[in-house]
Amino acid sequence: MRLKDLFADEPCNTGRQLEIDLSKTVLLFELVLCHCFIECTSDERLLHGFPFVMDSVIGGPLGASGYMAAMGLGMIYTRHNSPKEFAVRGLKLGLIGLLLNLCRFTIPYLIGYAITGNYEKYIADLFFLTFENDILIFASLTFLTMALLRYLKTPPWLMLVIAFAMSGIATMLNGIDLGNDAANVFVGYFIGTEDPEGRVCSYFTLFNWFVIPVVGYFYGYYYCRLKDKKRFHLIFSLPSLVIAVIYLIIGISQRIGVFGEGQLCYYHINTYDMIGTVFVSVAIIGIYYLLSLIVPEFIKKFSKVASANVTALYCVQWVVIVVFADLILYISTGSQELDDWQIVIAAIIIFTISFFSAYFYKKIKKKLVSMHEKKINPDS
Repeated sequence: MRLKDLFADEPCNTGRQLEIDLSKTVLLFELVLCHCFIECTSDERLLHGFPFVMDSVIGGPLGASGYMAAMGLGMIYTRHNSPKEFAVRGLKLGLIGLLLNLCRFTIPYLIGYAITGNYEKYIADLFFLTFENDILIFASLTFLTMALLRYLKTPPWLMLVIAFAMSGIATMLNGIDLGNDAANVFVGYFIGTEDPEGRVCSYFTLFNWFVIPVVGYFYGYYYCRLKDKKRFHLIFSLPSLVIAVIYLIIGISQRIGVFGEGQLCYYHINTYDMIGTVFVSVAIIGIYYLLSLIVPEFIKKFSKVASANVTALYCVQWVVIVVFADLILYISTGSQELDDWQIVIAAIIIFTISFFSAYFYKKIKKKLVSMHEKKINPDS
């Protein structure tokens, strides 16, 4: 079979893709685990052993990039795929991202300051935390950018060229300091900014990370046209897995790139690490495709529910983690640190709370929307 014979001219592999649902579900738990380790482990402990794996490997190329790739794939599979709908989605995600910052940082930290009077802990960096560009802010800018590219009828291959060009620009400009807090925060939404005190929260910057959702979009463009999934994954996922393993071994053993010391070597990811992360993302989809062939039915159902509530679950887990670590733990014990096994147990509990909270939130939301529609159109 020739390579082009793997693909149909029009989408034929449509509907929910179990491998994507599985990847998003596992990713959500990985993120809860990673965030718990970040909040409940000292910077020194994060450099070694299991905490290092959680923070720099699971929370590195195996973490947020999977969410971004799934976001790009979702842009292909969604029915709401017009430029206008992408733009509206982007604006909504931006508001949700800002609301999340208020709920997980601003409000809890003001409560913590009111209780303890600890300015350095709760107030010193509050401005930066309130306006930090978490992954939801990145998703907002990504949808807005994709809305523009879709409006201009940009083909997927050209989107890839643009995304890698943006990564190259970001790599050259990483770490700039504009000498003004507000300017650093705003420009930090697009490229990696820093300040001498290390207070600027320039995290998932658009130019550094845009490659991953575009790769997901490019991948999805062809994935929905697949006629033979097994052969596709043998041809593409298997070689990607080999390259991904080599990339991970070199990076971890040498502690270079995103595996280096300090969080900005990850958040201000360079083009080399971006290429490695692309191969990791492609390989992971192949692994979950294999798992999708053997997992029992209850896992399939659970994954479908969890992956349908990604944004809500993500928001809830962050609020619960911060309230638990920065308020309850810190105020009651004077420290946020826990042993590794305690962190794992906390992560399992927080994931469970977040899952059910997101699940019931969506059910209640659907019911309220349905009641509102019946009120407007009683005959429908």
